[in-house]
Amino acid sequence: MSKKNKRKKSNIKNFKKVLEQQQPEKSNTLIFGGILLAMSSIGLLIFVLSDKVFHLS
Repeated sequence: MSKKNKRKKSNIKNFKKVLEQQQPEKSNTLIFGGILLAMSSIGLLIFVLSDKVFHLS
């Protein structure tokens, strides 16, 4: 039993290490995508509101 427990613990540690290595790349991509989406939506909101308020056309 002790051999199985040691294997499970080492497998869990290896799995956690793999997850920790892959996480920063995904989170950076998600952060960049979120910022880009937020900036574009704010720009569109400003454009629509300015068109409604100032009647540019």
